[in-house]
Amino acid sequence: MKTILFFKNNLVKLLSILILFLIIQSCKKATNEVTPETQKTQVVDNSTGYSSKMTKSDKKKYYNKNGSVAYEIKYKTDGFKLRTESSQLLWKIKLYESKIKISDNEENLNPFEIKIMGTYEAKLVKNEIKIAKTKYDLKTQTQTVTYIDKSKKGSSKTMSYSPGVLINCIAQIPEDQKQIIINELIEKGY
Repeated sequence: MKTILFFKNNLVKLLSILILFLIIQSCKKATNEVTPETQKTQVVDNSTGYSSKMTKSDKKKYYNKNGSVAYEIKYKTDGFKLRTESSQLLWKIKLYESKIKISDNEENLNPFEIKIMGTYEAKLVKNEIKIAKTKYDLKTQTQTVTYIDKSKKGSSKTMSYSPGVLINCIAQIPEDQKQIIINELIEKGY
């Protein structure tokens, strides 16, 4: 009788451990899967020429016309990173209440900064040197971007203001990457 009771107790312990292990494994798998809440349908964005799709809760991939991954966005609590299809950093964007830092390195050294000056005004600086500024006229719904050296000026009729358009003034960022960053900033409320 003691032998049967011994085996029965050990069998219950063994089954409990096995069930616990299976639960932990399924939880680990579930956290890495894209859930209906995190997955968005693939969206084609005409401004970038790419389609995008959330692949994990903290990652979005941008696909070219051939369906290959061109870029990925890795979201962080304080911003996001634009990376190559092989996860190599291109641009790190850190978001603050009154500024946005854009750098090409993990340490955020020598960043471009978009400093938000007011509700409808911002400026782009690097090493405290002004490069461009933007203003939004609420009455005419026109956003104007002006280079400080007066070399360029542009305005566009938009329904809402975004300081992110100053990304267009950073010559080091390729055009398609600029549009992706601007779209991401707009999605984040900038």
